[in-house]
Amino acid sequence: MKQGSTILASGNLASPRRMIAGILGQFGFLGIEGDAARAIITSAGLPARALQEPDFPVSLQQELEIIAVLVAQLPAGTSPIRLLFGALPDLGIDNLGVVGMAMCHAGTAIDALKVPLTYPELTMGHCRMLVRRRRETAVFVFQMDRPSLPDADDALTDRLMQYCMVLDLTSSLRNIEDMLGSGRLPVAVTLPYPEPEDWAGFARDLHFPVHFCAEEASFTYPVALNRAPLPKANPVMHAMYMSIADKLSLMLAEEVGLAERVSRWLWAYTPSLSRGEIAELMAMSERNLTRQLRAAGTSYSELLARVQSERACNLLRNRGLSV
Repeated sequence: MKQGSTILASGNLASPRRMIAGILGQFGFLGIEGDAARAIITSAGLPARALQEPDFPVSLQQELEIIAVLVAQLPAGTSPIRLLFGALPDLGIDNLGVVGMAMCHAGTAIDALKVPLTYPELTMGHCRMLVRRRRETAVFVFQMDRPSLPDADDALTDRLMQYCMVLDLTSSLRNIEDMLGSGRLPVAVTLPYPEPEDWAGFARDLHFPVHFCAEEASFTYPVALNRAPLPKANPVMHAMYMSIADKLSLMLAEEVGLAERVSRWLWAYTPSLSRGEIAELMAMSERNLTRQLRAAGTSYSELLARVQSERACNLLRNRGLSV
């Protein structure tokens, strides 16, 4: 911890389990759709139908492999930094759904920050976030562990990490702006990367400074925001959205049958989860899971075989797509 600073909040946004909604959002602002989106999804070991199911569960590893493809396909001369800062108008707290609504109606900014840290699987981030008070400011710091990706060289992995860290930073920046109301801008943003070649012309459109080659990825706000009540603070609405987030976090929506829930967990990991691991995720014993699947006319082995067969067909169909 920096000398003379106090930790206000900290946690890991990089939950190993998450929904595909975050990937679909990135497809949206990158203009990826149709056959191109389908090829990327299925090459990551997911079914094509996941494109129509925003709550479809995926693993962090699958999401990172998909982002690596997106980063590798960026047009020549386009940096992740310029791309994501340019996407700021399209980002915002509404993209977080019930988590965003719970944040908006929290009592204070610090209370709001605890929401995504409580439900990282619904936040779909990639970094650890630490908020520290230092002198008269609150500094939001983002750090990411280096991932291991098949077929990705060091340069692509570095570019992937830059994309993920800047995505988490810019998303959080917009979330804070939406919570506080327009006009509350950061004091500064810092990035541990050199200034990209496509930055100079864009920097004039920002209303806050961005410093490159810094020690860490961060943005800074006046510390007063942490003590002030939020404009939309509402204890009843906050409690309601937190309750909904609890239910979503369980990934056990009543309208989705047991066999479908098991299939989704099988799709979410490579290699697929064991029967015991799925039972643990679904808060039941392995024996109870087996019995309930039998009553539904299927079994773990049958569902696993279906997933493996479709996954193999998808990978054969997309053999030319690689990071």
